[in-house]
Amino acid sequence: MDCKRLTQIKAGLLCYGVNVDKKVGEELLRSRPYFYDKGFVHAVNANIAGSNVCVSVAECFSGVSPYHLYGKDEEFYIRTEEDERIPIKLFDDLPKTGTVIDNLARPHSDYVISIWPSLVCCFDRPGAKCKFCSIKPTGSQTVVPSKEVIEGLHALFAITDRYSINIGGGTYGSPDRMADYLTEIIAGIRTFTQTPISVELAPPADLYRIEALRSAGASSLIMNLEIADPELRKKICPGKSSISYDHYYKSYRVAVNTFGRGNVSCVLIAGLQPNENIVSECEKLTDIGVIPTVIPFKAMDDCEYHDRNNCSPEDLLWISARVGSMLRQKELSPKMQEGCTKCGGCSLETNYYEMLFTA
Repeated sequence: MDCKRLTQIKAGLLCYGVNVDKKVGEELLRSRPYFYDKGFVHAVNANIAGSNVCVSVAECFSGVSPYHLYGKDEEFYIRTEEDERIPIKLFDDLPKTGTVIDNLARPHSDYVISIWPSLVCCFDRPGAKCKFCSIKPTGSQTVVPSKEVIEGLHALFAITDRYSINIGGGTYGSPDRMADYLTEIIAGIRTFTQTPISVELAPPADLYRIEALRSAGASSLIMNLEIADPELRKKICPGKSSISYDHYYKSYRVAVNTFGRGNVSCVLIAGLQPNENIVSECEKLTDIGVIPTVIPFKAMDDCEYHDRNNCSPEDLLWISARVGSMLRQKELSPKMQEGCTKCGGCSLETNYYEMLFTA
């Protein structure tokens, strides 16, 4: 399959998810008990034609997706609208440790695991929750204790040490409190492994905490602006927009100075804001050494915007081609940043950076 066609198919999977054959779904559920979990935290991660992809299988929109997942001769395939048959590799489940990590960690590629030890968010309250967010609190009002996270990862890395780690989750307590919590986890991980650790969090008020994360052993940092226009941010992210646009950019500059150019990234969401706004914002980000990650909006069943239209593949391709070209011109390869950004399963920048194309 040529790179252009692969990118088109991946865009469709990212935007529309995949409709799973019932028999195949039952088979996969036996080997992967979390297969039908909802939301962007636990969507299914796989690889098609050498490219990682994060694809929804359990949302309402997945059931009407033009892409179908089926099995044949113990192999799995995606069937497209054009009746193409594309092999898909589902990543192996992680070995069991008998710790909390069994319910937290998910393989997002052959070499990256993601953990979300916080499904609690200080912005998840009436009138404040981000309207695209589908995180559902577990019932507990606290996070998994850092000691348990560290012990669980220690047990996992005693079995296999092949993975780098991406840590994210809801903003527990406040951005500062979340940064301190993640710093404690990272310092604990560094007692038994030097694997790369990518950290995803809201910018802390006290920016020295960014340096504390690095000192503890974080390898890269992700701070998501999500919506470029400040006024639109207030509408879509009424709570999180209390962190000002200017503070985000102060945080990016401190982070780039601390972690290095290309080791900081920012998610922007396509489908909820003008495409041109995203491209313009990506110019600003790349100018200071931040790698943008453009993720399509999907109307998850459990988010407030569940009745909206998903981002179209055409819009995602248009934006991503320009961002990929931008990254190439400024010599910011997504693969220079370990963890989530290097995995590239949620977006198309890596694909466009690596392929020859005419923007």
